[in-house]
Amino acid sequence: MVPCEQLVKLPFFQGLSEQTITRLAEAASYQDFERNAPIVQQNNRASAVFFLMSGAVQFLTHVEGVDHLLVGVSREQGALIGWGAFREPYRYTASVRCEQNCRLIRIPAPVFDKLISEEPGVGIELLHRVASAVATRLEEVRARLVAAVKHQESFATQSLQEESRTSATRESTPRTVESMTSFLEASVFFEEFDTEHLTTLARFATTQSFEAQEMLFAQGERAGEFMLLVNGAIGLSYGEAPDDRIVVRAITEAGEPLGWSALVEPKRYRATALAVRASEVLAIDGERLDRYCYQEPKFGVSLMRRVLRVIGNRLRATRIRLVARRYEKESLAVRALIDASAASLHVTSPLFKIPYLLENRLTIADAFHSLELLKVHGEPLERNLAGLALEILEDVSKELELYQSLQRIYETVANSPANIPPEEVRRQCLAEFRRLFSETSYVIRGEENLPDQPGNIVIMNHLENHMDNLLPNDFRLTLDTHFVSSMILLKKYGEPPIRVIRKPMPAWFAFQQYFDRLGYIYVYSGHVDEEDQDRHITREDRIRFFLEAARQHLQEGRNLVICPEGNVYYTEDSPHLFKPGAFRLAAYVRPEPLIVPIAVANFDKKITRTTTAAVVHPPFRLSDYVPDPVEDSALFEFLNTYTEKYRGYVREAVELAAEKNSTSL
Repeated sequence: MVPCEQLVKLPFFQGLSEQTITRLAEAASYQDFERNAPIVQQNNRASAVFFLMSGAVQFLTHVEGVDHLLVGVSREQGALIGWGAFREPYRYTASVRCEQNCRLIRIPAPVFDKLISEEPGVGIELLHRVASAVATRLEEVRARLVAAVKHQESFATQSLQEESRTSATRESTPRTVESMTSFLEASVFFEEFDTEHLTTLARFATTQSFEAQEMLFAQGERAGEFMLLVNGAIGLSYGEAPDDRIVVRAITEAGEPLGWSALVEPKRYRATALAVRASEVLAIDGERLDRYCYQEPKFGVSLMRRVLRVIGNRLRATRIRLVARRYEKESLAVRALIDASAASLHVTSPLFKIPYLLENRLTIADAFHSLELLKVHGEPLERNLAGLALEILEDVSKELELYQSLQRIYETVANSPANIPPEEVRRQCLAEFRRLFSETSYVIRGEENLPDQPGNIVIMNHLENHMDNLLPNDFRLTLDTHFVSSMILLKKYGEPPIRVIRKPMPAWFAFQQYFDRLGYIYVYSGHVDEEDQDRHITREDRIRFFLEAARQHLQEGRNLVICPEGNVYYTEDSPHLFKPGAFRLAAYVRPEPLIVPIAVANFDKKITRTTTAAVVHPPFRLSDYVPDPVEDSALFEFLNTYTEKYRGYVREAVELAAEKNSTSL
């Protein structure tokens, strides 16, 4: 037993009747836990409810394959733990362990069940307090989500707008008491409620219309109305200031609730609701609904359990989104989402295959197709889970779009008709890449340093490609060189540049078709393919052939793009020592061409989740640094010095990208 005076010190119990306090205190007990000790385990039956007296606890979400991930911490005295005991399926929704030594009060869940059943008026009050505690926890997790992803706000808003344009057609608006009652009966939120109660609610309900971009309510405002969506699409955003808000949820299904804060203390809206397109809602005055709950306490208990279910689902979804964003483990987060509802899903539900489809980039599109179908045609739980999964997979959707764009570009080039000249193929290719890069975050500096006329040797550091961009045939389109070619050189000169690349090895013979159609210039790194073998052609001959082909392009006013490292590296290690080939070419051509250095950063990362950067530095002629004719010793001394200088260029590009990221925050 815990003394009654101890319970009444905790916010949860303040204001309850002496009889209720006594009943709960008699069943309560103290429990002490050491640091790192588990208190409850996610998905276990919620057999007890705990209240934190001292210490600190961590809330963790289990994700298969990576164990438990931290989603929250509480040090507040009286913090409620184990709220899953108050709503179906009566399981703990997260694991809780002690961050430090803790003392808690434990009350068996059946004690609350019996009290709510025998005294529903008291039950309503208890459920109000539970809902308030869970809503506060939801705000805390949303704040963590904002901190993790607010730089992606514009992308979130854009995807929501796209979704709204493809949502279901507009339904008729309930106007009469009878039509409103029918609407309430058909909604998932009010299913299984007695028609008598719903008819009463319909009598003091109203319908409200909102134009696109019109605000329904703002975060922090007094919550006056509980609402259900009739038609349209409502975006819920969260953040302290308008510029910091991110979209945390889209309400698109008829009968889906919003404005539940009107029933939960302190009765302030905990998010901002904005009509993404023309929308209508059915609104019920919160105070009248609250009074009716106490007039009909059994109805009130059922209603508050539904409200608690909604808040709990939002909390779970936000936690999983936080896991997905912070740890970049979207597929695992979706698996956790589905696993948490596995007991309530039919064993034949297509949702169970989603985690497996997400494991391979070639079947990710199938996962999205299945989720979109389930969101529209699935059973209520499937529709809800599919919508949540699509929100979690927002970044994966962008990556899928990029991957499919890369596939289309490769097919367009490799299978272009033979009668189309390489220059036109290059132009089409770079036009597609311009569209691709325009949907990403990037920054370019120093374009004023580009020479007025083409016919230059453009050198750049060469970055590794992210493995997620690997095409089914094991080919990877180099993003950095295509970025420089499409977003800088094509833009400046109106003509597509030509890349200088190594001749593909025999294992890469299929890739040569891609390079051939683009009219790239080959250099040989040692191996000579069968088709190029000629006993009478020496290594020196091949070098001379390359020099002559490159010289002709330069003199005809075409830019050449060369990566002097001869290999790819990660941004943090770039560049490695430059090889002399590009510079020997500059010394060979007359009149001597300008060398234009462009440093790039972050193309080795997922470009949908980072900012890429390119910095154009002032052009120079090799003769400005190395005497003519060029001697090997002088050239290699220059390369050693210049490579080190170029590392500074790359660091500048890294800092430029970071600066844009911090500005967007």
